[in-house]
Amino acid sequence: MLLKKINQEVEDFKNKPITIVPGLFFNQYQTLQTVFFYYNSKFSTGDIDEDGDRKYFFNIVKNPCKVFSKSIDFDTKNFRFLTTGGGDTTKTWFMERDFQFWMRDKNFGKVLNRTFRELPIFGTVVLKVIEGVPHFVDLRNFAVEQTADNLDDSSYITEIHNLTPDQFRNTAKKMKWSSALVRETLNKFYLMEGISHIRLYERYGEVRIDEDSADSEYEYRRIFIADVGVDEFDQRGELVVEKPGVLLSEEKWDGHPYWEFHAEKMSGRWLGIGVVESLFEPQIRHNEIANIQSKSSYWAGLKLFFSRDPNMKGNLATDKRNGDVITGDSEVTMINMAEQNLAYFNEESNKWMRNRDELTFSFDVVQGERLPAGTPLGSAQLAAAQTLSYFEMIQENIALDFKEMIYKVIIPQFEKDSTDEHVLRLVGKDLDAYVAMIKNDLVAKEVIRLAIKSVRTLKFPTSKDRDVIGIAIEESIKQGKEHLLPIPKGFYKDVKYDFDIDITGESVDTRVRSATKFAILQAITADPTITTDPTKRKLLMSFAEDGGVNPTDIFDVESKQPIDVVPGRAGGGVSAPRLGTPQQGQTTQTI
Repeated sequence: MLLKKINQEVEDFKNKPITIVPGLFFNQYQTLQTVFFYYNSKFSTGDIDEDGDRKYFFNIVKNPCKVFSKSIDFDTKNFRFLTTGGGDTTKTWFMERDFQFWMRDKNFGKVLNRTFRELPIFGTVVLKVIEGVPHFVDLRNFAVEQTADNLDDSSYITEIHNLTPDQFRNTAKKMKWSSALVRETLNKFYLMEGISHIRLYERYGEVRIDEDSADSEYEYRRIFIADVGVDEFDQRGELVVEKPGVLLSEEKWDGHPYWEFHAEKMSGRWLGIGVVESLFEPQIRHNEIANIQSKSSYWAGLKLFFSRDPNMKGNLATDKRNGDVITGDSEVTMINMAEQNLAYFNEESNKWMRNRDELTFSFDVVQGERLPAGTPLGSAQLAAAQTLSYFEMIQENIALDFKEMIYKVIIPQFEKDSTDEHVLRLVGKDLDAYVAMIKNDLVAKEVIRLAIKSVRTLKFPTSKDRDVIGIAIEESIKQGKEHLLPIPKGFYKDVKYDFDIDITGESVDTRVRSATKFAILQAITADPTITTDPTKRKLLMSFAEDGGVNPTDIFDVESKQPIDVVPGRAGGGVSAPRLGTPQQGQTTQTI
């Protein structure tokens, strides 16, 4: 029975630990629960101890998580399109800027920020890409084979959706499920007592083509099944009919829509190791120290007195008034209640804090704190470089995973959305680069037009005239400090490109980039025609891109045909239709 099989997989995922090596056990669901408790400064056993006193949670995990997020962060501005052999550099340039608009329209920057924020907390982030739009997956409701190395190796992937009746109806409408199946699901749900949400399983994995046949072959399918209904029992309390749920859809499927990102991986388990999990032991010990010291502070705050006189009883604070004379056979002395173990507590606390920094590389130098007095500058720089190199390795791995996802599922959707004619707005450096692309071509055309017009008078344009024409063309294009550029239909159809994420010296070393710039300068100085000869120019631009230098930042980019302005058209990015609704207009974006 399909529903029974899925429920058993989910139950094992939540409650059955796996053995990584003999004696080392792991349960993903319970680990995630502990992470939620620790990051939110809560005890899983409650806030009151066995003595009835409040327990205090001294959180030492949040700050290292923030340091981790800051150290691995990159943005959409790091996304680059590189022209491949036989491609048009101009088209690649326009595609890169158009893609930036499209990413902004899809709020991809927020996706990156949330990924970097959650990755050190949970150790793993999963994105579900639907029609080129990433959606975050709640790991609490994401059951996979715990021993799998990656999602492709997992025998099943089940995402659990807890939906209200209205949410279920909206989902059913989007998925185009049968109205009869929807009514059946809702009717069975209303028979269930004490249940406020419909549990919907979305499962990817192999199943028998024919469940009733033991010899049936297996096939990889996507299944949507609602866990609704009630079991039927006879008068003796024995199960007669087990609820089968409602199978809403089942279809053959190639792969799955999920993309995984891990902070640190360990063999034998799927879930990555995050900062919070790495600090389980230091957090436990630091809480013990903090609460023991807190209890001792109650005694340190008491004022107790000692006297050998048996008649000296009571409370001096309540039984005596100001000015009273105390008589007796023995003097009254105050008992020393001062804490005698402060040095021990401080040393123990500092020891575990140092252990925290060593486990997470969150040393003072990367937290932005002032270093101890007398620390040499060279030592500080060396420590910072060594620490950041650890985060750069993780950053590079995450960038490679994002690159694969963007190249395989995000860019194809962008190309599909950008097929129609749309308008791109250019400002700032992008406008200057665009002017550099087309100015020479437009000046040449204007000079030829004037020369043909002046054949009879033999007054041909001079070099000064060319400069004036160039200035006039540049001013006309930059009028209003922006330029609305129409992108024709199918403009990116035959573009040849490669996609890369350029991050802090990992994809292209800064020393290599500097050497490339110096080599270009030497080449231009030795042969000024290298920027005008078409063959030499292409080789030079290819050399610049290979060295991590954007050619448009150095010299004019050759353009075979300038793209003219379409009056009355405005907007930017991509005029992408949404959910089958006809496009009503175009939006305007600015970079």
